[in-house]
Amino acid sequence: MGSMQARNRRWVMVLLLAAAGAAGIWLARRAGGPAEAPVPVVEDTRPQLTSTRVVGRHQGDRQFELEAGAIADEGDWIRLDAIEHGVLYREGETYVTFTAREGRWHRPSNDLVLTGDVVLVYEGRIRVFSDRLEWRAENELVVSPGPVVLETEDDVVRAAAMEADLGQEVVRLQGDVRIERAGGGYIMMPEVLYYLEEERLEGYGPGQALLLPGGPAGGGPADGDPAAGR
Repeated sequence: MGSMQARNRRWVMVLLLAAAGAAGIWLARRAGGPAEAPVPVVEDTRPQLTSTRVVGRHQGDRQFELEAGAIADEGDWIRLDAIEHGVLYREGETYVTFTAREGRWHRPSNDLVLTGDVVLVYEGRIRVFSDRLEWRAENELVVSPGPVVLETEDDVVRAAAMEADLGQEVVRLQGDVRIERAGGGYIMMPEVLYYLEEERLEGYGPGQALLLPGGPAGGGPADGDPAAGR
């Protein structure tokens, strides 16, 4: 009988200690103030896909294709990230390829804006570099507000702005255009036309030419309209 009473007293002590511990925890929490409510996380609810291929069509004809690391729907515009394997088509055939860090595609017009380390390659032999290029689908124009660099096998052309009519295969470069010749020296003109098929440059307006030592004698101002050719 005495042993049973002793066991009962032990159980009562255990229960009292447990209750005291719980009360201590509750008091500690009260002393520390109310727990902070979790901060709500605002999620991007726009439709988004990854590793996506985009095909742009104008009046039923395929004008371009590209692969993007991710796309996001922004209404009439589609945001594109990490653009690779971009292709412009003419009569169903590839004639321009391009890459860019990002871009935006306007679905109603099929216009395409590329930004960030844009590289455009024409028929594998002419390269255009810029931080921004715009494809204007209605007139098949590639426009850059500049600055822009055009590289051929023989020349490097730097300009403040560019407009390329890919249908006519003519590139118009404007604003302090500088033609750096492979053999040395340079020519500067206000405006230069580059004919893609013929690989021919024509400069317009008063210009200046610098010839390096060892080249033809002279050098200095060179006026002409047109002036410069290959």
